[in-house]
Amino acid sequence: MARDYTKYNVANVGEKLNKRALVFAVVEDYVAKNNPTFEELMTVFPSELQGTKGVFQKMSDVKDHKRFHITKPLKLKQGVQVVVCNQWGDNLDRFIEKAQTLGYSITPINSDGASQSDSVSVLNFDNFDVMKMGKYFESIDGNDDLMDKIDAELEALLEKDPKYYLPALMFQPYGFFYDKPDYFVIDEDAQDLIDILKEKSLLEIIVERENLENKNLSDDNGDFILKFGAYFIVALETLIERDDKELIAEFIVNQSIGTIEDICNVEADGGDWISDVTLEIIEYVLRYDVFDYEGDCEIDGYYFGQVQSMGYDYHAFSQDIIDSLI
Repeated sequence: MARDYTKYNVANVGEKLNKRALVFAVVEDYVAKNNPTFEELMTVFPSELQGTKGVFQKMSDVKDHKRFHITKPLKLKQGVQVVVCNQWGDNLDRFIEKAQTLGYSITPINSDGASQSDSVSVLNFDNFDVMKMGKYFESIDGNDDLMDKIDAELEALLEKDPKYYLPALMFQPYGFFYDKPDYFVIDEDAQDLIDILKEKSLLEIIVERENLENKNLSDDNGDFILKFGAYFIVALETLIERDDKELIAEFIVNQSIGTIEDICNVEADGGDWISDVTLEIIEYVLRYDVFDYEGDCEIDGYYFGQVQSMGYDYHAFSQDIIDSLI
């Protein structure tokens, strides 16, 4: 189904706003003009206008950062900070109706989304690098025309090849959504997937499935990183159903160059770059950075066989990831 690229003008507030920008602009304007308490703002914009996430949440309560404008908190009376949800589709009509009762004049304007996917490409996948693309997405946050263009481009790319699911996942925190390709599903049942991964590491499975045994795998091989990232996130989301921080921590740590050095041509001169890429994927898809988790951690190797002492608290790191996805 084609994307809805309708944009909106809000009198005396903003012009050419997409859905997520419209909601943020109205709530921001209301807060600036009325200085409400959290309870008062909740009465004005009740959670049912949005649905499952609510129009906004206290910043301190948010677990799923990618579903909110986490970098743009609004300050309420008594110092409470809230962040506005960016999850808007059919539910936008309810929000617009409410905003209009508050005196906001909202007018839809024509926007040609179809032509965007046919224009010159914005994204460059030569020597794909997770961190570089993640930083690029951060740099254009707020440029709605460019972000809508990238959304259309990613939609078109996914229709051609599922390997582009990783950059699509990296773009989702900005309020865009993409269907998960069945291509990367190893097993939909968490326990069955655990049993499979006890026999072979995720990296071994990827190498076999993609016929990569004789390929030169390095951090410069963008095609491999694209595929690895998609397999990893899909498997991680399946394993999270177990709600087991030790399991998730071990799975993350198990993404190591050591699991495939003996079965294919791997460049390891620069250290364990697969581990580095794994942490970058988590940072730019799920918005958690392991370097924020000071403390030691012992990985017991109960599930996947790697016993290691880590210099960061991977258990706390994993628990936050679990809480954001369950």
